[in-house]
Amino acid sequence: MAKIIILPTMGKSGSLEVPEIRTDLLMLTKLAGTPLGPTPTAVDRALNGLISGKMKDAEFTGEQGQHLLVDLEGGSHPAHPQRAILLVGLGSPQKFCGKVACQVFRLLIDQALEKGIAHVTIPFAPNRMTVSSLNLKGTAHILREVVEEKLSGRKGARASLKEIQVLCTPQARKHIQEGLDIPSRHKSVCCVD
Repeated sequence: MAKIIILPTMGKSGSLEVPEIRTDLLMLTKLAGTPLGPTPTAVDRALNGLISGKMKDAEFTGEQGQHLLVDLEGGSHPAHPQRAILLVGLGSPQKFCGKVACQVFRLLIDQALEKGIAHVTIPFAPNRMTVSSLNLKGTAHILREVVEEKLSGRKGARASLKEIQVLCTPQARKHIQEGLDIPSRHKSVCCVD
């Protein structure tokens, strides 16, 4: 079973230092009808606009269910600290809820397993526009539920995912840990009908 670890970090001006994080797969999100948030913008800047260029080519707007996988190993950025970036649309901020978070995490785990990825990093950004719909504790609990449900019974090559890093501010660590500590109910994951 993949371990979920919390990696508190704080950069200049209170931002997460995501562009420097070494990982196989970095998940970033985008809300529909809004520009890229501070974390995806920082990563895009570090990649000289590669993400925004791919978004334009794919007509990616951040609608719920949209996703874009950017492979960095085979392109012009092989020295970048991430092997790949998964950009996932969250849809409208007003419609964001636990079910959407569940679907996003299920997509992430499916992509990681399909690509044979061992390490995934998920930034839990400060000052999120979705905080009124789902707090950090609830988000972390949903993540754990999805990971347990998706990886239960997988062995060998099908269980390539070893570690999921949750990148957050030091202040958020306690809330995320509380969510991870909630007893599992993965037989009834929120978005599985």
